[in-house]
Amino acid sequence: MAELLFITPQEMTQTTIIGGNVDVDKYTMCILNTQIRIIEPLLGSELYDKIKADLVGAGLSGLYLTLFDEFVKPITKYESCADYIAISPYMLNNGGLFKSSPDNAEVVTKTEADGLSERYSSIAQTYVNRFDKWIGLNKLNIAEYKTSQDEVNAQNVNVNNGWYF
Repeated sequence: MAELLFITPQEMTQTTIIGGNVDVDKYTMCILNTQIRIIEPLLGSELYDKIKADLVGAGLSGLYLTLFDEFVKPITKYESCADYIAISPYMLNNGGLFKSSPDNAEVVTKTEADGLSERYSSIAQTYVNRFDKWIGLNKLNIAEYKTSQDEVNAQNVNVNNGWYF
């Protein structure tokens, strides 16, 4: 069974630098990794699992819908884009690891790609910071948000290691 994605490929291509002709399989893993690496620790496993179950089932409503639309989706989208920018030039196959170089185009330097990736991470971090303020005001109304639980505890998350504004 396919893993549930919090954002669609169309949302990625319409609101980020990722072009519509990029193979979805190339960045789907970035979305899934962001969900596990950033979103689950941000929400904690119980809230993360509830959101996934409600998305598949009856749908989200109230504070859960607000949380998903205003924080989970933007963080997932922008951090997934940052991850994809960092790995997009590379392909590993039976012949080894390759860096693609399209005809009639100039491949950007690693420094340029890292700067662009950091820019998208800083956008994601902005939404993480907003989430921290929002959850502080609403955590009593969201029973599944717990900083101590059997699986992944809800915690403060920093999506990038450098400066962000």
